[in-house]
Amino acid sequence: MEKIFYIFLACAFAGLLFYIHLLRRQVRRLGRLTRFYYRVSSSLGLMTVGYDVSRDTATLSPDCAQLFHLPEELPQFSRTREAARADASHPLHPVVLCLGAFSDDVPYQYLRRGEAPRRFLLKSFVLKDEEGRPYYLLGVFRDVTRQANKEAWLVARAQFDGLTRVHNSGATRSWMREHIGRPRADGTRGGLLFLLDVDHFKGVNDTLGHQGGDRALICVANALRQAFAGRGFLGRLGGDEFIAYLEAGTPDDAEAIARAIHAHARRLGREAGLSIDLTVSIGCALLAGEDYEAAYKRADRALYAAKEQGRNTHVILPADEARERKRDAQERKERP
Repeated sequence: MEKIFYIFLACAFAGLLFYIHLLRRQVRRLGRLTRFYYRVSSSLGLMTVGYDVSRDTATLSPDCAQLFHLPEELPQFSRTREAARADASHPLHPVVLCLGAFSDDVPYQYLRRGEAPRRFLLKSFVLKDEEGRPYYLLGVFRDVTRQANKEAWLVARAQFDGLTRVHNSGATRSWMREHIGRPRADGTRGGLLFLLDVDHFKGVNDTLGHQGGDRALICVANALRQAFAGRGFLGRLGGDEFIAYLEAGTPDDAEAIARAIHAHARRLGREAGLSIDLTVSIGCALLAGEDYEAAYKRADRALYAAKEQGRNTHVILPADEARERKRDAQERKERP
């Protein structure tokens, strides 16, 4: 009887060893399948993060962990989840955001000092048991950086002048019609509208050739950038004609900007190696609520006056306050 017991015990032990062997094979096979899944996902621009509710553990795919500088396994995940959700600088913020993105394709941009920005679309899914209780969350990061950069490039190409990199004619006129003359949030209107062109530009092309003319246009565009110092809207209407708009400003501001454009244009022309003195004529209209067409006519009149005075100068037209008072009175009359 004792012999039979030991035989049974040996058989049970052998069966257990065999089961463990099969289990280890299955685990290895599961590991290979998991790695294969991660490789395929990565090639499709996908990164995954999962959250096991019962274990309170989040698991990141290797490329996801590498990108966000996190371990692949995050135990006791619920302890830091609320803090990470409220703080965009928290290391776990993108993970928490992804696991909570149950609506369609939530956009997310990941920024980290010293690294190029990455853009993602986030989506998550919840798995529930038979009683409707969630037991696993799966989040997916879909990398759309390349697509977003291409779209941004196409938008820039459609809106910006290829030579000077200021807004092109179509984008400029569209923006000006939409913004000039519209009341702002504080109820104010007006602004400063500048028109300018290169003095004797045909002679510049004849003297320096078209490549020299292109360099002159680039210098003028850069002179505008430096004079406006990141403010306002800059555009090229075509040929050597440029336009710029500043939402608010005084006559002193207009004078200072016009003088700065003259100085920067001459300096940049010399630095670009142009053999001529690069000068511009500038017309500026102080606006009092006119729409774009009326504002353009006033600035164009000022530009013409600058040319009549011998070029390489500027003329500033004061605001037409009478027109503004008349328009305000008409608006008050039309109100119910």
